[in-house]
Amino acid sequence: MTTTISFILVLGILVTVHELGHFLVAKALGIGVETFSIGFPPRMFGFKWGETEYCISWIPLGGYVKLKGEGPDEVAEDPDDPTLFSSRPPHQRAGVILAGPVMNLILAFIVMPLVFMVGMAVPSYLDDPPVTGWVEPGSSVDKVGIIPGDLILNVNGEETATWEQFFEKTSLAKDNKLEIQVKSLAGIRSVTLDLTDAEDGRIGIQPPMPPTIGALTTGYPAQKAGVEEGDRILSMGQIPVNHWSEMARIIHASAGKSLTLKILRGTEELSLSVTPVLDEKSGRGLMGISPKSETVVRRFGPVDAVIKGFERNVELLGMTFSFVWDLLTGQSSIKNLGGPIMIFQVTGEAARAGLAQFLGFMAFLSLQLGVLNLFPIPVLDGGHLVFLTAEGILKRPLKVRTREMAQKVGFFLLILLIVVISYNDILRIFGGK
Repeated sequence: MTTTISFILVLGILVTVHELGHFLVAKALGIGVETFSIGFPPRMFGFKWGETEYCISWIPLGGYVKLKGEGPDEVAEDPDDPTLFSSRPPHQRAGVILAGPVMNLILAFIVMPLVFMVGMAVPSYLDDPPVTGWVEPGSSVDKVGIIPGDLILNVNGEETATWEQFFEKTSLAKDNKLEIQVKSLAGIRSVTLDLTDAEDGRIGIQPPMPPTIGALTTGYPAQKAGVEEGDRILSMGQIPVNHWSEMARIIHASAGKSLTLKILRGTEELSLSVTPVLDEKSGRGLMGISPKSETVVRRFGPVDAVIKGFERNVELLGMTFSFVWDLLTGQSSIKNLGGPIMIFQVTGEAARAGLAQFLGFMAFLSLQLGVLNLFPIPVLDGGHLVFLTAEGILKRPLKVRTREMAQKVGFFLLILLIVVISYNDILRIFGGK
């Protein structure tokens, strides 16, 4: 019940905000609005106020605003009637169309700061002293001799009393150089890190993270082999492991190979056999496990929350465009997409996890809705913008037949995409590959 209610609430808010954007700009320009519907027909109930019918419809996968004179085949008594959408210049019609996605983006930038004000769960180790837990072999830190157990005292002459301070200081590296002072059994020494070849700016050092299972992915090898949440991995293939990344390296290199896991479950030691599967995108082995992490709730004041929320939205936008590019260039598979079923599930999980997680997921979805609606696919807002761009170039509207055919093709592609990603969701639920 929680999942259903939260799903309807989130979808209702996102759709209402989107359609409200179209509605408000149309009204502001004096364009007639015949229908404002949350959901697609058939109509459930509604009322008429002025010229507009406001209604709730049965299919809850979107909504629409019907503008006067919007349809390509509509014949008006007076084609120059200023209340007709079709009588307005292209830039005004584009403004009405853009308003929907823009409203979703605005909603995301309003809601995300609330997440930080309510309180975000962050790793508890951020407040711990930066004692090295893992050093990536061949990394910048490994090359200068830093080893697990070393304490980072300062970076570029500035004290680093916590892991959070350490991450902040290392993110500000200049000229790909970092001066780090460390304390080890041999004493205190300073080293210079060369980050020229560091991937994504990572220097190859991590906090302590014991290989304890926090969650399992349904249908993957670990779950099928009987691994349980809370299990502490002691060794893999006769190799003792003390850090999650140490274990991950073994798994990544063992696709298709059987590994014997020595596990501590409570006070009992067990042995299980697991064969990691190959992830086609990364070329690595996967078992379907994620680490157990201790978290604390951190709240921010209004100003800091706005800054954090803005930064988070920018980060999510970057990830979205990067993923779309990977799809278009074949670097990512359409199997990685999630559809309505997955959104339904995740919305419920977010609602049960707490208000911050629920608001964060709603902001994320609003951001996605705003961006994806701008894709140049007929029936989406981006497709209508393409028509208007063509009209501006040709100095005349595209032929009605051309627009109708394009919209039919766009609608077919959209339905096909929904079917495919829904099939992906079903396979995930039932453990398919």
